[in-house]
Amino acid sequence: MIELPKADKKVLAILGLLLCLIAGFCFARIYQPIDKSVEIYTRALSDYNNKNYSNAYYLFSKIGRYSKLKPAALYRQGMCANALGDEKSEYLSYHNILIKFPASKLNTEARYRCAQLLLKTNPKKAKRYFTELILSNTPEEYKIASGYFKSKIEMQEFLTKPKKNMQSQIEDGFRTYLTKYPEGKYALDCAKSWLEFNPNMNSADSTIVARVFYNAQLYEDAFKILKRTNVDDSWAIAGAYYFQKNEFEKAKELTMIGVAKYSDIDISDLKRIVNLYITNSDNYVLSSSELFSLANGKNKDYLWSMKCKYAQNNDKYKCYEDLYASYQNGDYSQEAMINVIMGRIINKNYTGAKNMAESFITKYPESDNLPKVMFLLAKIEQIYIHSPNSVELYNQIINSFPDSYYAYRSYCALNNFKSALISSGINYQPVVYPYKYPSVNDIMYYLMLVNDYDMIDKFTDDEFIKSWTEYQRGNYTTSSHIAKKAMQELKIKPSSDDLRWRLVYPLNYFPQAQKEALLHGNNPALIISLIKEESYFNPEVQSGAGAMGLMQLMPATASDTAQKNGYQFNTSDLLNPEFNILLGNLYYADLRNSLNNNDILAVASYNGGMGSVQRWLKSFYYSDIDEFVEQIPYEETQNYVKKVFTSYWNYSRIYKHN
Repeated sequence: MIELPKADKKVLAILGLLLCLIAGFCFARIYQPIDKSVEIYTRALSDYNNKNYSNAYYLFSKIGRYSKLKPAALYRQGMCANALGDEKSEYLSYHNILIKFPASKLNTEARYRCAQLLLKTNPKKAKRYFTELILSNTPEEYKIASGYFKSKIEMQEFLTKPKKNMQSQIEDGFRTYLTKYPEGKYALDCAKSWLEFNPNMNSADSTIVARVFYNAQLYEDAFKILKRTNVDDSWAIAGAYYFQKNEFEKAKELTMIGVAKYSDIDISDLKRIVNLYITNSDNYVLSSSELFSLANGKNKDYLWSMKCKYAQNNDKYKCYEDLYASYQNGDYSQEAMINVIMGRIINKNYTGAKNMAESFITKYPESDNLPKVMFLLAKIEQIYIHSPNSVELYNQIINSFPDSYYAYRSYCALNNFKSALISSGINYQPVVYPYKYPSVNDIMYYLMLVNDYDMIDKFTDDEFIKSWTEYQRGNYTTSSHIAKKAMQELKIKPSSDDLRWRLVYPLNYFPQAQKEALLHGNNPALIISLIKEESYFNPEVQSGAGAMGLMQLMPATASDTAQKNGYQFNTSDLLNPEFNILLGNLYYADLRNSLNNNDILAVASYNGGMGSVQRWLKSFYYSDIDEFVEQIPYEETQNYVKKVFTSYWNYSRIYKHN
């Protein structure tokens, strides 16, 4: 055995030590302890939120290769580079996600961002990325936007070296995007690119482009394009332009000609111009009837429905009878049938109303209007026909549509409540994560540890989780809207103790609302329902009419209420949540006391005004409060009453006393 010299042994020892140090460093770099990753990521996110993008970029780069947080850290590096205007580093960050984490949820967006970053420097490679997105199983919005960008790249290729059939392919990309997203993020740029590519496009395509300019409020640019279109394509957009310019005679003339000759157009264009025509007329009844008399084509049933909407008393119900008789399978047959049912009830034709309701239930078993029709049928069975079938119908509504306004009214009917109130109080519960927490093997677990709500949104398709992240950010209005839509899409609703309900009906400002409600004789759950529907818990919201704060009080009304009750008042005080809730309770209590403590009438007055409600009480024929509500002629007020009491019902059942 050969023995090494002492000097060589020393060198080897040093080399061994260095190798150990290098190995240890690499091990620490690759197999970073999770608590270390969380610490670094949290500091990086704090720097990012404080706009210290350079340091945030550096810290995100320190997240270990095999850390669960690494894909999110790479994406965050891209966001930092974007904020710093460093496109090269931004591209490398997103590209690293594609290379190192090809199965990541971030892959689609990373590819899309890479493609956008390459548009100027390497359009050929960008086109390849966009083509991959178009052919992949990605959300439609990415595919259509990618189609637009691909067409934009091909437009430049075509201008340099034209190819056969390439022009129609390019225009298809532009047309598809603008047809699907006429008010989309890239709509205006897309329209300009298309015009540049084909300034002599046909009338139908020119109308598509003109619509985009109109939507962007570039009215003169829209009009220049409209000049070269055919009236049968563009009359509705041209008419809208003239209404915008206050040239009412031209606008009305064009609307009448269009409705008479060319009403087989995109229904959204028709609805816009018809609405402008009616609302700019002195007499809604006359103008809607006038348009209907001119109507031809496939959209005549829409104009018929508008005529019925503005008709008065029995003329309205007769109008809907005729509409349904002529268009039993049309787009407005549901609306017609519901109004026929109401008309027959008002005119005491209970057998006819029952038959129409049963026909509706058979014909439209999946309709959103089913709870209402079932409720009307149950009332007919209970009050007018005296059938025990009503109990089964009421229970079916409560079980099948537990969160609806008509479940609330069914509950009241079953329990013979004379008052609108079904609960004296509710228990406060906070909004929390709506599911069992993710496992430690899931990146969501770690993103929740570091409170990175932006990244959580990118790693989930669950709308309730997205609602929760918005709530955590303090975006209560957005949160509630997302959760509400997600709950509506569930065919089978969860039980009332499911945590997802709290996202739809949060109890923000409840301690203040409860305190003031109890002090002034109001129901706390009803007051929180008013706040939800008025402002969605945004204390700084101001309406176009001037209403302010959580309970959307008009300054004049608030001033009168404050003076009457001995409070000092400045308009800015309405943006103070506590004071707004105080004055809102005082005002609501005054309305309720003036209406014999009838909360449904008080809620209607809160929206439509006391004078309107008192007038309706004298002019309507109704046998109970349900018939009164269904006849409220202001669509906004009728829907408002239903929304407030839908919220009240849900707050009562979700947060009920044990």
